[in-house]
Amino acid sequence: MKRSGGAIAPATTGRNVMHKAIKTAVLAKAAQRREGNPPPQKPPMAQKAPARDILIDEPETDELRAFGGSRSDKFNGVLINAMARTGWFPPGQTDEACNQQMFAAVAALRAFKPTDEIEGMLAAQTVAMHFGAMECFRRAMVHDQQPEAASKLRKDGANLARGMTDMLEALDRKRGKGPQVVRVERVVVHEGGQAIVGNVQPAASKVGEGKG
Repeated sequence: MKRSGGAIAPATTGRNVMHKAIKTAVLAKAAQRREGNPPPQKPPMAQKAPARDILIDEPETDELRAFGGSRSDKFNGVLINAMARTGWFPPGQTDEACNQQMFAAVAALRAFKPTDEIEGMLAAQTVAMHFGAMECFRRAMVHDQQPEAASKLRKDGANLARGMTDMLEALDRKRGKGPQVVRVERVVVHEGGQAIVGNVQPAASKVGEGKG
């Protein structure tokens, strides 16, 4: 919801929300390109860190909640930016190609339907690992790629793909969808007895059984 002149106005449509998420990601990547890799600044000696206060502002909008799972769009925006900065955008890439790549990443993030910040972070890491794995596999197939480099790239891609499945399993466990495991630590069977370990179902009684 948006505030307009003290009144509550309807939230933007789903298409506009998607465009807002893509714009957030594109701006993050553009800022990363402009920043490059500046040398780290050495902090001045004996400088006391200023005190930080938490300021309670007006309630935030949650137009991007479908992407980050949070009621705070500040969190959702930071999450989208962090995911966008993990992508590889080759030099000279057109704005249209960049937007298409961002659209795919943001759409994948929304497909997870995160319900809170933890699920949003797991979803963002999963999407980042997927595109990282695909980029490794692509580079391994580059023409005239050295065999040693191609082999390492394929291994890196496979590791990222396995990491992605680990994230999916972690998300399932968080949502209570993980497989249930029954561990039997010790079984004692006395003489003349029997033990059965497994899913035991009682046999259905026959009609008329036990009647005189």
